[in-house]
Amino acid sequence: MKRFILMIQFLTRIPIRFNLNVTEEDFLNGIIYFPLVGLIIGTFILAGYYIGLNLGGSFLAAVFAVIVEIIITGGLHLDGLADTFDGIYSNRPKDRVLEIMKDSRLGTNGALALFCVLIMKMALINKIPIPYIYPILLLMPVASRLNIVVACKIGKTAKANGMGNLFIGKITNMQLIIAYVISIVLALLFPIAMLCILIVNLFALWYVRHITLKIDGITGDILGSLIELSEIIFLLSYIIFFIFI
Repeated sequence: MKRFILMIQFLTRIPIRFNLNVTEEDFLNGIIYFPLVGLIIGTFILAGYYIGLNLGGSFLAAVFAVIVEIIITGGLHLDGLADTFDGIYSNRPKDRVLEIMKDSRLGTNGALALFCVLIMKMALINKIPIPYIYPILLLMPVASRLNIVVACKIGKTAKANGMGNLFIGKITNMQLIIAYVISIVLALLFPIAMLCILIVNLFALWYVRHITLKIDGITGDILGSLIELSEIIFLLSYIIFFIFI
């Protein structure tokens, strides 16, 4: 229970005021709860969608859903997205890329990435009809957090220090299996979501390899960007399955 609460505190801004005596081992072993924390985030997103839907229709619902996700996560992953695009696509050497990613200032690439991801997420949520949108919003953060476990399992660290180093390259096969089992059980709410999760996982394999070719590994910012991009892929893959299947 302590590690589950720790992961809620780590991944969200939910005000749980427990002073936990934790170690790096607690963080590492707590990664199996990432999908469950994703479900909690999804519940808040769904609540935001429902409020927006009753106030002004599906587009406002999509806007509310995205805003609630930003609030509940503190925009942490969006920050990682912006830093990643500023650094990775600056076409600089590895050391300079890592310096750019540490810079708190927002560059053009980062701003464009934020704009495109937020607009795309709202448009995709708005496209999915009721009642299918409800399980999709619940499971979207589950899939994206599972992808972090996958990325940490297959990836290696790109720098000596960083928050991501708590997990990257340290995940055991058993931890990955447990995270998958939790995600699959949750996906039974909406079986087609399991296909979407598979697509999202394949994206993670490609993304980790793509980034590793540029900076010889991944970082915490990369993991944040992976969460945001995975949610886009999850929504897009469902829409494609919905249209063609």
